[in-house]
Amino acid sequence: MIEVRVRRRDGVPVKIAVEGHAGYADPGEDIVCAGVSAITFGTANAVVRLTGLDPVKEMGKSGSLHFHLPAPGEGVPSDRLRDARLLLEGMLIALKALAASYPGHVAVDDPEAPEGEGGGVVDRVDRGRASAERRDSGISSG
Repeated sequence: MIEVRVRRRDGVPVKIAVEGHAGYADPGEDIVCAGVSAITFGTANAVVRLTGLDPVKEMGKSGSLHFHLPAPGEGVPSDRLRDARLLLEGMLIALKALAASYPGHVAVDDPEAPEGEGGGVVDRVDRGRASAERRDSGISSG
């Protein structure tokens, strides 16, 4: 099983560890492993490219990945830190959705998640609701 452990400070993720193997299929054919890899490495690359911060503190040969962000006041401009944290929150939402779809293969331990963020992830987009929200807010869909 792939285990994702999250540690937060003041409600925001500062350390995230991703370890293990999904065991959904044979190596090279495991779509759950591929999904976790795409989400985590895509996020790591986005954080580096968009904020200039490098959140990856450890990358193991077995596929483990450890993220760490500095705390506010540790010399990183607050806007870059905010952007990096937002990207990591997006990664956690995607990993929680994957864990909901593949229980027994992915688990996310995020006990300090702010209210409403610990669960309730969806495995599809409610396009009708999204369209209504765009319409109500005056945003054009085309």
